[in-house]
Amino acid sequence: MSLDRPKELLKPVKRRFILTTFVIAVLIELVPLPHGSTRWLPDFIGLLILYWVINQPRRVNIGIAFMMGIVADVTTAGVFGQHALAYSVTAFLALSRQRQLVMFNLGQQALVVLGLMLTNQLIMVVARMLTGSAFVGWSYFLPPLIGALLWPLLTKLMLIPYRHHTA
Repeated sequence: MSLDRPKELLKPVKRRFILTTFVIAVLIELVPLPHGSTRWLPDFIGLLILYWVINQPRRVNIGIAFMMGIVADVTTAGVFGQHALAYSVTAFLALSRQRQLVMFNLGQQALVVLGLMLTNQLIMVVARMLTGSAFVGWSYFLPPLIGALLWPLLTKLMLIPYRHHTA
């Protein structure tokens, strides 16, 4: 299995599909897990924002990233605005180089996603520390690595509904 971008033309992406993926990501974030097991889970909402910003920049932009950040803040009961700020900044950074990113193969994209997700986590740590919280520890930066490792799989899964199937 090659890590290159698909060579065939894909069907257009429907807004309903984009919305459905975000709803699923929010539901995944809401699943109650045993304490400590969430330390290694990537930020699925953040990953999806990056996926859609890179692949559908006209439909998912900084405004959508901000709104999804507010939703993430409400669902995680975190510092209000930290996810919104982090998602907006990383969406802006991804959009500023979007034309280059779509030309990268999935391995190169995964490295860029790693950097963007680390930036995302750093912004959230700084936001928490500015509000008086203590540093959460270096293990807080493990989920971006796992998210980057999952990037090729996420990309392949998101393309399945839009491939032309010739029978």
